[in-house]
Amino acid sequence: MALALASLLGAIACAQGEQLDGTKTGVASGGGASGSSGTAGTAGTAGNAGSGGDGSPGSGGSTPGSGGAAPGDGGGTGTGGSASGGAASGGKGGAGATGAGGASAGGAQTGGKGGTGAETAAGGAGGGGGGTGGSGGAAGSGGTGGMTGAGGTGCMDPVGNANRNPGFCDLSPPMGAALPATGTPLTPAPPSGWTWYQIDGAVCRDGSPTGFFVHNGSADKLVIYLEGGGACMNGNYCSFNPANANQILSGDGQTVFGTAGGAVAGRQQPGVYTNGAGLQGIFDTTNAANPVKDWNQIYVPYCTGDVHFGTRKSAPVPGLTGAQQFVGYTNMQLFMGRIVPTFKSKVSRVLLTGASAGGFGAALNFSMVQDSFGDVRVDLVDDSGPPFDDQYMPPCVQKRWRDQWGFAGSLPPDCTECQSTDGGRLSKLSDFLLRKHKQSNVAFISTMQDEVIRLFFSAGLASCQNYDTASPAAIVLFQADPTVYFAAQPYTDGLNALRANYVNTGRFSTYYMGGAAPNVQWHQHIFRSRFYDKGGANPSPSIESIATFVTNFMSNKMEQVGP
Repeated sequence: MALALASLLGAIACAQGEQLDGTKTGVASGGGASGSSGTAGTAGTAGNAGSGGDGSPGSGGSTPGSGGAAPGDGGGTGTGGSASGGAASGGKGGAGATGAGGASAGGAQTGGKGGTGAETAAGGAGGGGGGTGGSGGAAGSGGTGGMTGAGGTGCMDPVGNANRNPGFCDLSPPMGAALPATGTPLTPAPPSGWTWYQIDGAVCRDGSPTGFFVHNGSADKLVIYLEGGGACMNGNYCSFNPANANQILSGDGQTVFGTAGGAVAGRQQPGVYTNGAGLQGIFDTTNAANPVKDWNQIYVPYCTGDVHFGTRKSAPVPGLTGAQQFVGYTNMQLFMGRIVPTFKSKVSRVLLTGASAGGFGAALNFSMVQDSFGDVRVDLVDDSGPPFDDQYMPPCVQKRWRDQWGFAGSLPPDCTECQSTDGGRLSKLSDFLLRKHKQSNVAFISTMQDEVIRLFFSAGLASCQNYDTASPAAIVLFQADPTVYFAAQPYTDGLNALRANYVNTGRFSTYYMGGAAPNVQWHQHIFRSRFYDKGGANPSPSIESIATFVTNFMSNKMEQVGP
């Protein structure tokens, strides 16, 4: 079942703070022979952690350590010995500012301090008093070191370029060599005009090698397509997700029943989900209505189960035997390291697209792809991977994706609005992309009741209580129960909210398909024959085709098509 949902960032070096441990250095002074020892001063408390900023070192601890709370008690005939509390040094986070000192009964304290070198918390000294002379009070123990200050991202680009505003991180991965003219041989041969390239280091979730297909066109433009195919969320869902490039979903991925057989043997390649009809939609280079007919094309298989965005190696999955390699984003970095040197000098425009899990993946990887191409503009067409806000995409599902697949290593480190304690706010990446990439536009395509995406959102019902054991097959059997199967109306509401949120930006297009069942529930569109049909999944002579919609979009004409 094709699920539609931007790291070893070679160019990113994130500054990190270093923890400073206080060292006890208390010294007792001698008093008279007959007095008893004074009690120790209380230890000073640690300075708080310094926090980092975008591309800048962490600042010093914000709170100074407190001094020893009590002076030492004197000997029997002498005056009380005094004990100074230990000073606490703050955590270091680069060249941060020094926290303000504070005074208390036990003495002065040093606040959290940025800078270099280990800092030592000084112990208090206790003194025995007069009279016959009590012994000196025990030294106050040293305060503990402050918490580590959080480092800055270290990736901020103060200049920017034609497609990235100043002050944002450059996510470009390391670049490798251009692709050779001859690819990796396959038997049987791939579709005519397509070449397979296996990329060193790129692996599927079962550890097998992977790569991408290339079709060389005559135009100075490039389209990159990311395939869909479910998501590996638990043992049951993983059985509906290809574990390698030589597995596909049974059927055509258009409906939940159409892929009931799960993952089966078969090669992922252009035209694989058209029921044997060959190359259709954007891959049909014989159709004059195809807006990318003459473009260079790249097809990326989907075999990592993480919507092309994971960075977590050897990860466990509930109900599944064996560790999984959720490295979709790591693979995409490797792919860009070969695609960009091959095509950047030859093209004036790039379209990044994908369907289902590939639609999610195209949106999530967009910033890294645009940064990789630099001054060459990249636009995004997301087919059936809705970037819903937290009201419509359960935050608990988002959190499970983040944790299980390693999104912390792939989300842009300067997308602070993408972070949330409950795991939500992934949709805020859309706001970030529009703010960072000043030229790029975004288009989204969906039916109004997409039943496949709803199947995957169903794992988040009841606050993800059944996430680890949820079964796609069982959920489908109870489609009429909204507590089991994500209902159609919330999905429709999510689409309408998405359009309303971004229509006024002037950079967001939508193509929605209504009508009656089953068409209103169909999934994935841009690689199918209905790409050229007026109204798409909802045939209507008065509604333009998806092909025309994409053509207009690439001409900077933003439209809101359909209900």
